[in-house]
Parts: sequence; structure tokens; C-alpha cells
Amino acid sequence: MEISVANETDTSLDCRAALAHWYSDELGRIAPGQQLTLTLWHDSKTGVLNLMNATDDRMPVEAIWCTSDTARARLDLPMKTGKAAAALHFSCKTEEASGLSCVTTDD
Repeated sequence: MEISVANETDTSLDCRAALAHWYSDELGRIAPGQQLTLTLWHDSKTGVLNLMNATDDRMPVEAIWCTSDTARARLDLPMKTGKAAAALHFSCKTEEASGLSCVTTDD
């Protein structure tokens, strides 16, 4: 599954994956107006989304967060069994009430 995150704010965003067993992995920094794209592997039997490391070990993803200097937002990932979408697109915007909001742009 391809995940893309567009930064529609006026500040850089750092995105990280929270992995099983209290680990995290830096996914990338997104400049304003830019986009981060990554691939997660979906296990249709368990619903688990995996990030592969440099030695092709599966690292279960519990959450993906993007943060600015003052706020953070969690991406709503579809962790469910069965067939998954081939791609998900998120847009991160500054919101007065929440500070930062990253929502899917897919219907």
C-alpha cells in the first residue's frame, strides 16, 4: 500500500512511524508544499500494516504521526483484514482548533 502525505502548511513536518515494542522509525521531513511517499505492506489475514527495514524484516506499524514545531497529528490508517486500498493520500493542514490535521483525501 502506498501512503502519501502532502504538507499544506507553512512549516516543515516530521513524520514517524510508531512500531511494535515501543520503537519508532523516522519516515521523513516534509517541506511546505512537498509530499512524502512510503510503502507499507498489508497482511490481509491479520490486518497488520508492516514497514520493512533494511534487512527486509517486517516491522508492524501501530501509528504514523506527523509533527510541526507546535502540534502533531496522527494519520488514520485502515488496519483491517481483507483487501486493502492500493494507495492512501493524506493532506496535512494547520487548523485553528487542533493545531494540525492530517486527513485522507480519498473518497
